[in-house]
Amino acid sequence: MAVALGVHVALALIQGASAWLTGGVGVGASALHGIVGILAHGVALGGAWMGTRPPDATHPYGYERYEHVAAMAIGMLLLATVGAIGFSAIARLMRPTPLAATALGVGVMIASAIANASLWRVLRRRARNLASRVVASEATHAGADLLMAVAVIVGLALSRVGIPWLDPVVALGVAGLVAWRGWSLVWTSAEVLTDAAGADVDAIAHIAAGIKGVNGVHAVRCRGELGRLRVDLHIHVDPDLTVAHAHTIARGVAERVTAELGGICEVLVHIGAGERRAPAASAPPAMPPGSREAEGSSRS
Repeated sequence: MAVALGVHVALALIQGASAWLTGGVGVGASALHGIVGILAHGVALGGAWMGTRPPDATHPYGYERYEHVAAMAIGMLLLATVGAIGFSAIARLMRPTPLAATALGVGVMIASAIANASLWRVLRRRARNLASRVVASEATHAGADLLMAVAVIVGLALSRVGIPWLDPVVALGVAGLVAWRGWSLVWTSAEVLTDAAGADVDAIAHIAAGIKGVNGVHAVRCRGELGRLRVDLHIHVDPDLTVAHAHTIARGVAERVTAELGGICEVLVHIGAGERRAPAASAPPAMPPGSREAEGSSRS
């Protein structure tokens, strides 16, 4: 992450200098996005640090959602830049002017594209290994910067051959990319923070119902994102089972759901007494007459 911050700072400075020398709105839009990227990276570092703190008395489920708060803040920062980029591009589009020293601008953007391509590959791999939303947002940022650099290169090259209006058009395209990326971060983070279902609950119910000894499944819920999913479900078992055997079935449900879905950090299984089934040859010993199974739970 520290290397990514250094790359963002260097690129923003170089692109800003190029925009000042060439007067290109596309390069300026990319530079402005780079400056916002520096601020966003600071937010990402703070969110990543908070998200790795262990659970405590005030946050018994941990602090991982601070990563999503940080990702949402990054998305809002990006959306705030869209207006500034769009305003400058529309003003230049209404009064197109030839660009100066566009060869310098093209060279700078080629270097930017190469740097962002390398950064995107590194961050994407790290995000997969760490299952980190913040690192994934930084990888998306680098990927968007790569697309911007390619678009700006095309705009500058065509402006040099006598199409000056294409530079502000490219800047508007950059604004569109920034808007899309910002909204994507805001929306996906909001989905997690509002406990949207992170997996198919019907698939979870089907997996649980296939475990021997489960007579019914209901109230299946899940929240979080892939890699940090939390699943909560209720199963019915034969009321004549011992508590130990019922919990063995519950553990089997938790282990099977975790194995087949993947990306789950916790499965909570609540046990309730259901209808009796005809005893099989391998059925466990029944409880004494008149006794009942109490509800319980099992975690993976």
